[in-house]
Amino acid sequence: MPTKISDRGIANVYNRLETQRASDPNVKVGQQQALELIAQVGDAGGTSATKVLQQLQKPGLTPTQQIDLAKKGMSAGEKKDLEKILDSGTVALDPTAKAFLEAVVGRGTAPTGWGPPTSPVRPPVTPTTPTVINPTTPTVVTPTAPQAFATNTNILHFKGPTTFEGARLKPSALADAYKGISADKFGTTEVELPQADGSMKKVSVRDMQYDLGNGKVGMNLIPVKDHDPAANKQMDDFLRAKMGLKPDEPIYALISYIHPEEHQGDMKALGTTMMKTEGGTTHLGAYVGKGKTTNSPETYHDYSWEVKGYPANVQMVSLQGVPQGELNKNLFAADTVLNKGVKFPSDYKNDTLKTVDLNTTLQFYRDWIKDEPYLKTDPKWATYCAEHKTIATNIGLNVPHNVESFKEIFGDEGAQLFDKFKEKFKAANGREFTAADETHFEPLWKKEGLAAIQIAPLSKAEHDAYQAARFDGSLANGTFRGPRPLAPGRGMAWRPETTADLVKNFMETYANFKDVGGYASAATIMGFKDVVGPRMGIDDKKYFETAAPILNKIMVAEAMARAPADPAQLAAWTEKATASLYVAIGGKPADFGPGGTVDQARMGLAKMCMQGVASAGPQISQLASQSADKRVDLAYGWMRGAIESDLERARSVSVSDPSKTEMYSPPAVTNRVANGLVESSKFVSIKVIATAVDASEVQ
Repeated sequence: MPTKISDRGIANVYNRLETQRASDPNVKVGQQQALELIAQVGDAGGTSATKVLQQLQKPGLTPTQQIDLAKKGMSAGEKKDLEKILDSGTVALDPTAKAFLEAVVGRGTAPTGWGPPTSPVRPPVTPTTPTVINPTTPTVVTPTAPQAFATNTNILHFKGPTTFEGARLKPSALADAYKGISADKFGTTEVELPQADGSMKKVSVRDMQYDLGNGKVGMNLIPVKDHDPAANKQMDDFLRAKMGLKPDEPIYALISYIHPEEHQGDMKALGTTMMKTEGGTTHLGAYVGKGKTTNSPETYHDYSWEVKGYPANVQMVSLQGVPQGELNKNLFAADTVLNKGVKFPSDYKNDTLKTVDLNTTLQFYRDWIKDEPYLKTDPKWATYCAEHKTIATNIGLNVPHNVESFKEIFGDEGAQLFDKFKEKFKAANGREFTAADETHFEPLWKKEGLAAIQIAPLSKAEHDAYQAARFDGSLANGTFRGPRPLAPGRGMAWRPETTADLVKNFMETYANFKDVGGYASAATIMGFKDVVGPRMGIDDKKYFETAAPILNKIMVAEAMARAPADPAQLAAWTEKATASLYVAIGGKPADFGPGGTVDQARMGLAKMCMQGVASAGPQISQLASQSADKRVDLAYGWMRGAIESDLERARSVSVSDPSKTEMYSPPAVTNRVANGLVESSKFVSIKVIATAVDASEVQ
């Protein structure tokens, strides 16, 4: 279990180190990690931790000055958290880092031998020695007439006014717990983008807000209180009305925990300390009414909200043609049975998602009900928070809880399995599963046109044989003869995300082409190389081979949106654009000046991205008559359509061995489904309808 730390910022940094240490025992708290911790301590008075870290890392700053800077913002609670890390933390401390933290809490003096920090690396990418790929002529889809271009609107980049409904947060909560964010920007992130001329462009992203209906985007804040059913009546009444529930029908909603306090930073900070690769969302649970929640780990949040400084977006899951009360009953039954005794992985960041397809999800549920030992003893089958809720959601949508449905889905053992389920339900809920609890509806798999034989769960041995065949070549060469599961996502609420999806979603959210242009979008993709490679076990060559077609089309779209209409000027624009892209991926403008030296590896990457621009001259001319905003809209719409086949190929890139992470269902997945970033079943709707905030934080 993660070390229990009160301050959310300190907890985020330290729990990340604990996760890394679980897979690498050599991980320690060194100078950089100590600075990240005290940046969370020094972030009072409306200054973000990112800004404090930048101040702490200024060249020439002495350890004493760093300590003084941290102490200015340190509260008594933060001091206790640092003392807990020093006295009982699970991550080893470098001796100098320990002495530094001891000095921060007043136990000693500033350490010697603690050199001034180096200048922070300019985001987002530091290419290695020239493993530059020289791909064959890129397959660039030539744009057709403007009327064929698609446009796209997204809540994340909504340009209208923000609407807040419900409660109002106290100014003190905004200043302290939420690190100085203004009330009108709560739930947004301001992305800082350094420009080639040294200026700073800022883009506001609505990454934690949602559609309120009637063309409004914002948040509906509802106060809640831990372990007090009466104090949660406002939330319960709202959900019952919103869901159209009868008095005897249960509340069931997913709850996605967000970090509004992490609201400003550059691309490097967004991708590291601010957790924006996860959409600023770090936990997914469920709310079942009267202040009670279910989570993995089972006792996390002590079966209650614990939203102080850590709000939760409340989400309604619906299935087309099924009354909400009936579906809620089914979701509640599946969730509570799966939650009793849930096993949480030790290294959840690198956990392997097993239940990527419907057959394996049904296998998991069957074997969980049967108490099969592997689900309790094999860590590879342990389920982190969002994985757990993904399974519960897909069971709730696909398995009506009545004996006939169990027999249809689970075959000859269905009737016996249903009896065992009822025992599990009683153990989880303290009461019998009665006829009134039974559910009857057309499940998702039938709506998707699947047959019972197609969704049949595999045995554990059959599952293992199929997975082995994926990596020993027998599946690819056609010699594997065992049963195979459905494709990932088919018959499920949403399609599990691949690493390619995580990169694409981060780019679409924080480096969206319409807001930041092709340079930052392309640089963001290249900046993920060192994250994706180790995660999937692929080398730089494979990464760039996969990314090259996408990068090419992003820069073609940039040319379509902003290049001059005169074909004679395109070559000069391309040369200038290549230099701008070179700077966007970490090069220096001074490299092009007198005495400067161009980094050939970086320039090779920039040139690779620009391949295909020259052939887009006719389309650039065609769009030139449009207004600037219209050109951007049309180029963006074309780009999204043009890269879809490339994304599919990127999604199909396999990990190098079974221990690598291939697919994900992260805590942010339901917010991404609601915002249209993640593909979901056309029969399933996930809608964010409220945000739970602690009653002590509202006016």
